[in-house]
Amino acid sequence: MEKNVLQRNIFFRLFAICAPFLLGAVVWTQFARPAAASPAAPKITVAASIVPLGDFCRNIGGDLVNVTVLVPPGASPHAFEPSPSAVAKATAARVFVYVGAGLDPWAERLVKAQKTPGQVVVEAVNGIHLINDADEHEPEKPGAKGPGEAEHHHHHEAGNPHVWLDPVIAEDICRRLAQALIKVDPAQQPTYEVNLARYLGQLQALNQDIKDTVATFRRRDYVCFHPAYTYFSRRYGLNEVGVIEAAPGREPSPRHLQKIIAAIKKTGVQAVFAEPQFSPRVAEVIAQEAGVQVLFLDPLGGRPPYGSDYIKLMRHNLAILTQAMQ
Repeated sequence: MEKNVLQRNIFFRLFAICAPFLLGAVVWTQFARPAAASPAAPKITVAASIVPLGDFCRNIGGDLVNVTVLVPPGASPHAFEPSPSAVAKATAARVFVYVGAGLDPWAERLVKAQKTPGQVVVEAVNGIHLINDADEHEPEKPGAKGPGEAEHHHHHEAGNPHVWLDPVIAEDICRRLAQALIKVDPAQQPTYEVNLARYLGQLQALNQDIKDTVATFRRRDYVCFHPAYTYFSRRYGLNEVGVIEAAPGREPSPRHLQKIIAAIKKTGVQAVFAEPQFSPRVAEVIAQEAGVQVLFLDPLGGRPPYGSDYIKLMRHNLAILTQAMQ
């Protein structure tokens, strides 16, 4: 009997000692639960006109953004017309980014027509010195066209809009996209800045790799479907000696084709660059007449093997260029 009483006394003494610690552990467990138990903040909606701009936004925004690309893979932003659902997505987005300078005129019209309160709009070409026809070629004169006139140039009234294909210019675009995201979501500024710094490092490594690779090229001249690579060429010292399409959707004349064929033979160009967004028929005719091959450079992405990844797209195009220039 005395033994049982002694055991009970020991038990109650131990309980009295341990009870505060047990209670504290229960309270601590409640307070230490992850914040995920509360509803997550909604992601920032972003609408981008083309795949590369969408990829820039994803890399800067990370898990904080939900990005929609309006021009589907395989389509040309020049001729694209958005569906009502695409217009709704662009209008509802907190951030809307497009190229400008006539590349995506439907987007420019949309920005002017739809004034969405609180939406931040980023025009990629804004603040960038655009290359005009007169910067690169002599202007086309009325009447007879002599040998010195650049009939082949792809005309953009506001300047060449293909700025994203220069990785250094892409860095500037990304900085402005980060500013736009911070403006609509200032609480997450540190995250956007960290993501931006990381991605700028990747773009700088890409730029250096392109420089190193182009330095090994035996040739620098090329013929392309349209002047999407003018900024790329200026950055890395390549020379556009012929452009197949003088304006979006305009079939080249027989005389123009003969000029390109003559330029290929004169300069020793080994390939004609077509684009997957357009029919390669004319490029194939030129290549057959000139005795060279047709290769594809993609200025927009969105298809295998590079998908929507801008850096993978640029490295793929660099590999194709290397094949033609070595």
